[in-house]
Amino acid sequence: MVTVSQGGGDYENLPVGRYKAQCYKIIDTGTRSESFQGQPEKKRHKLFLYWEITQQLQVENGNEVWADVQMSDGRPFSVSKPYTASLNENATLFKDLKSWRGRSFTDEELKGFELGKVLRVTCELELIGRGDETDRTKIEGIYKPDGGPKVVETINEAAEFDIELYCQEFKGNSSAESKKMCDIWEDLPEWMKEEIENSFEVRAAKGSSPASKDNGMSDFTKDEDPDEDIPF
Repeated sequence: MVTVSQGGGDYENLPVGRYKAQCYKIIDTGTRSESFQGQPEKKRHKLFLYWEITQQLQVENGNEVWADVQMSDGRPFSVSKPYTASLNENATLFKDLKSWRGRSFTDEELKGFELGKVLRVTCELELIGRGDETDRTKIEGIYKPDGGPKVVETINEAAEFDIELYCQEFKGNSSAESKKMCDIWEDLPEWMKEEIENSFEVRAAKGSSPASKDNGMSDFTKDEDPDEDIPF
């Protein structure tokens, strides 16, 4: 699927604005050592969330209305956002999920949150310019939609790539679930495949590095670093 808001070339690009969307894909790319803004390297567990766009907020005759939007070939636009897999209160993932839910997490939820619960869940997205010389946009905010988030059928096939299940294929524990992860991996862009293959988890599974202690995407807990029914 085309990630139009963060790509380049001939991709059709969404303009700045407010959109209705639903999450259709979660990709866990695993753990690696990275430096952020010149700081010393540290282990970071990264993932990507993808949404398909269904409507755009427009103004007609002075009134705000939601209008259907799609690519020229009839497919839905797709946007994505990268995250560090952390529910620390300062983490972007925590802030976006809190805004999307319309409420914070309980202490019990923070002990282990299954990220897969956000698949097929609706939201509103705010897209802004990337601040470069292109007209590309990026996700600035994720918000609770009017009427609250709902679980819906997606146009794109919903998929969740769990790197720990993928690694089982190389640890002698092949199963229907691990093979499904391999199928999802095959459809990913080359740069993302490379990130996954170079992760501590996959390198350990293939015997080329020490094992990581990360738990994959089964749950995200609040790490130690600095009333309404909803689907997640």
